[in-house]
Amino acid sequence: MMVTARTPWGWFLGSELSFGPCSHPRSLETPLLHTPYLPILTPSLGSSASSVSSRIIQGQDCLPHSQPWQAALFSEDNGFFCSGVLVHPQWVLSAAHCLQESYIVGLGLHNLDGSQEPGSRILEAHLSIQHPNYNDPSFANDLMLIKLNESVMESNTIRRIPVASQCPTPGETCLVSGWGRLKNGKQPSLLQCVNLSVASEETCRLLYDPVYHLSMFCAGGGQDGKDTCNGDSGGPIVCNRSLQGLVSLGQGECGQPGVPSVYTNLCKFTNWIQTTIQTS
Repeated sequence: MMVTARTPWGWFLGSELSFGPCSHPRSLETPLLHTPYLPILTPSLGSSASSVSSRIIQGQDCLPHSQPWQAALFSEDNGFFCSGVLVHPQWVLSAAHCLQESYIVGLGLHNLDGSQEPGSRILEAHLSIQHPNYNDPSFANDLMLIKLNESVMESNTIRRIPVASQCPTPGETCLVSGWGRLKNGKQPSLLQCVNLSVASEETCRLLYDPVYHLSMFCAGGGQDGKDTCNGDSGGPIVCNRSLQGLVSLGQGECGQPGVPSVYTNLCKFTNWIQTTIQTS
């Protein structure tokens, strides 16, 4: 079985993991990795769903600006590579495996291919802070904060979202959004949305052993094949109008029935997020 993080996904997990063509974190820049014990895990970018089966996986176009906290992360050299979530007028949360030296952050975007959209902002960021225990153990604590060079005013198209203080409940339905790979392998220009059901801790632990960690939870894996995929990394999974998690990793082959993907369990990190924002 292989494990990959979803773009940018890709790390060695000790001697048991090696890079392979089918697994990686769910971002768009890092290589894939796999382990003989796990399914392919890849970090993925958040996406939203429409009824078109080729979308995010089995998702749809989001209603424009229905996810006003969604951020798009761009690098000067490679363009779009990860998503993020606005949680403060000057701070964006994303997956730690999306780390760069600097970022161009798009807020209020729906179409990545369009010119400056009305109500959108493009800002620079040069400070990012990974969780101090990221990747200890491997794949765990996959979150970081990115400080924008200036604060943003909230509007109809740009809004922050509160971080959930309660942990997810198995069976709960949540919404994931992003511009990650579609089922046909292409990257969409329009933000995608998909509804996923939270899986039990037992299922998540069993499927992702030995990399499972309490900083993770799983969602998806239904027979409908709905899932996140490469390029969705760092994007939001929203439950009960709160930011429950961030897209982290999953199977190299996205949308497999019975195989949920992994999300950073943000209810475990509320104190770290608040303290880091206040002191940085």
